[in-house]
Amino acid sequence: MKIVLIIGLVMILGFFQLLLKGGNGSGSGGPIGIILIVGALAAVSAIWKYNPDKNNQKNDTTDLDKS
Repeated sequence: MKIVLIIGLVMILGFFQLLLKGGNGSGSGGPIGIILIVGALAAVSAIWKYNPDKNNQKNDTTDLDKS
């Protein structure tokens, strides 16, 4: 599932980069394009690190409970 999300993200990034470049294939689309690339890299990192199994901890007791 992670790979499918990353491929979709790359396709969306490519679409926006193409719009920013105006159809010619040179450059990165200016400062907005660079911001999109950095954001996409951060999103890929977040998608790859996400692990839902570690987030479902049902243990709500803490060390401070004095019962």
